[in-house]
Amino acid sequence: MGPKILWVLLPLAAYAALLALAWRGKAPSRLAVNIHSSLLLMAYLLATAGLGLFWVANQQLPVFDWHYLFGYATLLLVSLHLFFNLPTAWRWLRQRRVAAAPAPKPAPAGSGVAWRGVARLAGAAGALVLAFALGAHWGSRGIQSAPDASHASHASASAGGAASAAIATVLRYHAASSSSRSGVLLRAPAVDWGSQPGPFKVYPTAPHIALPRAVADHAGVRSLAAMLRGSAPAVPMRALDLAAVGQLLHLTAGVTARRGGVALRAAPSSGALFPAELYLLVRRVDGVQPGLYHFDPDRHRLAWLGALPAGLPAIDADLLMVVSAVFQRTGYKYRDRAYRYVAADLGHLLENARLAGHYVHARVALLEQFDEAALEALFDLDGSQEGVIAAAAFSAGPAPPPAVPIIRPRSAESAASARVAALGITGQVHTATSLAGLQASGSGGTTLDSAGRSEEGLVSLPAGDAAEADLARTILQRRSQRRFSDQPVELQQLASILADMAQAPLLSGALHADLVVNRVTGLKPGVYRYRPARHALQPVQLGDFAAQARSAALDQDVIGDAAVVLILSTDSAKALGSGARGYRMAFLEAGLMGERWLLAAVARGLGACPVGAFYDEEAAALVNAQKGRWVLHFAALGRAQD
Repeated sequence: MGPKILWVLLPLAAYAALLALAWRGKAPSRLAVNIHSSLLLMAYLLATAGLGLFWVANQQLPVFDWHYLFGYATLLLVSLHLFFNLPTAWRWLRQRRVAAAPAPKPAPAGSGVAWRGVARLAGAAGALVLAFALGAHWGSRGIQSAPDASHASHASASAGGAASAAIATVLRYHAASSSSRSGVLLRAPAVDWGSQPGPFKVYPTAPHIALPRAVADHAGVRSLAAMLRGSAPAVPMRALDLAAVGQLLHLTAGVTARRGGVALRAAPSSGALFPAELYLLVRRVDGVQPGLYHFDPDRHRLAWLGALPAGLPAIDADLLMVVSAVFQRTGYKYRDRAYRYVAADLGHLLENARLAGHYVHARVALLEQFDEAALEALFDLDGSQEGVIAAAAFSAGPAPPPAVPIIRPRSAESAASARVAALGITGQVHTATSLAGLQASGSGGTTLDSAGRSEEGLVSLPAGDAAEADLARTILQRRSQRRFSDQPVELQQLASILADMAQAPLLSGALHADLVVNRVTGLKPGVYRYRPARHALQPVQLGDFAAQARSAALDQDVIGDAAVVLILSTDSAKALGSGARGYRMAFLEAGLMGERWLLAAVARGLGACPVGAFYDEEAAALVNAQKGRWVLHFAALGRAQD
């Protein structure tokens, strides 16, 4: 923050120095100071307004630092301006008589100057209107543009016209939602997202069931690290009951703190907007009647939505958690990039759900294939403003739950048309990544970036130690840390966090993990590729890349000041090899990995923060990514600043 303040104040200091030289020690007149402060005020007002209109309004949030610093400087100049104009205002207020209005004078020759002034004002207003119209026009064109020719092979290689069209939609969406320094001036959102909706969905007339909350240091459970690295609970599984469901939901998406009027949750969310809503299909839970429920995190209770419909096929799971997103909660702020944020946010939530399932001794399966339209109809969701994104099954039985559609009471086509009409390109990508856009099942069957890499120059990492921290305590105390000290992270800590993060893929095997190392003891600064199969780092380029990382992440201090920056990316060809659905699964997988990174950091006394805002091309260049590799996610790591 310090350097930014200096840059903002520098023009004022330079202007003052120039005036001091011009006046050469003479005291300036009140009128001169008034005029010069007015000129500076206009410049700073334009800078503040420009940043607000073109950057902050388009959700380039790190520029908000510049925006409010320029705003403070503007307030300083306003105060100075008002000070020198106060006597005039005071004299006007003290007038006790009203002078007779003077007779109008005949217009002198050359009065056309006034008309020219009016014409200039009208021309300026017209220019602003024209600029807005052009921005909206080009923005609409950008969003509807054809996919990049470099990715055309994806669509042409896909079998079936529907699958090909779905992949083309994904490519078009990714290009349209990619951030660049010039994009904000060339593109406007094609959808009017409206104002911010409420943070909670409620069913006020429904019967409710109060839930118990999770308590730290729950007896008899394994450490956080053991659950992070395990795929199933090692302790005997137990039948789910009301207490277990309450703990499960609290650790998945419950309210864990309230600050500044915002209810913070167990899983992080971009901009603290929390688009997720949780619905439960209960079959076998002790103390809970089978049926359909909605989770209210604000009051930590379940709302009864109705009995299970007749004719539902048998599902070998005790509890099905359906995760939807209220798109407007994120879209009103992040616009056409919202779907990326939503998918990553829900990935964080799903990792919490997986860990919380182990915490209550249940078997957990994250579903890849499920019928979004069927589940939306089952819980009476409109499928446009609120759409189903993910599902997880919990069971005390040994058999994994099947990944099959539940029911299909309405056509996918009607749901798709509703999404597109309401959300534009966001609705299109949601439809494309739904069940209809799936070409083949499976996540690729490979571990994270495990093959095809050179062995040259590998830096072997020490074996990761297990953080003996209680899962509930870690989740409940986790908060995103945005201020880091200049102290380094120990290599052993980094190795342990990476070991916790890198397990077999759950939804997508197409991800890569790169690190921008700034301050790690025993490790040279630079960019590294993590090789989980060898638990080693592959140098990509050595040197100081902190400033480049900060720049790629929209000049965010949280990235520039971090000791380590995690950058997750995906091979687009591999991600879309199983159909357009792979795009959503890649972002969900990035969220899963990012949450493991966060929790592993908190368990070791470090601070971490996920970041979804970055310039796509600059981020790809930072990790030396080949064409066709998309950066999905940033996450900072460091020692928290006191």
